[in-house]
Amino acid sequence: MAKSTVTLFGLVLLAVPLAGCGMTSGSEPQPQVAAVAPPPTSNSPILDALTPADRAQAEQARATALNGKAKVSVDWKSPTNPLTHGTVVAGPLTDQNGTQCRQYSQTVYLNGVPSISRLTACHQPDGSWANAAPAANS
Repeated sequence: MAKSTVTLFGLVLLAVPLAGCGMTSGSEPQPQVAAVAPPPTSNSPILDALTPADRAQAEQARATALNGKAKVSVDWKSPTNPLTHGTVVAGPLTDQNGTQCRQYSQTVYLNGVPSISRLTACHQPDGSWANAAPAANS
C-alpha cells in the first residue's frame, strides 16, 4: 500500500506543474503553434543549420570551388564562431546531356562537429550552379 501511495504522490507532483501549460493568467487556453524551421537555401542539408552569415560564407566557397579548378580546396570561416568553418572541393567538369556538371564534396564543422556531403551541381544558364537531384535507387 505504501508503494502505491508514493507512486500516486509522484504522479500528482508531476501533474501539478503541467496543469497550467498553455494557459495565460485567467484566460482561455492559447493555441499552441509548432515551431517551423526556415526553408533551406540550398539542397545541401548540412548548410541548413548554419546562421545566415555562415551560410553565405559556405555558399560563396561552394561557388568559388565550382567555378575554379578541380581538386582545389576552398576554405571558409565563420565571422563569429571560430569552431564553425568548412571546405569545398570540386571534381572535374562532366557533360550531362549537354550541361556542364561536377561532383563536389562539402565539409562543414558546426561548433567543431564535422558533417560531409557529396553532391553534384550543374551549371545554369544564368551562370549559377544548382545541385542536381540525387539519383533514384533502382
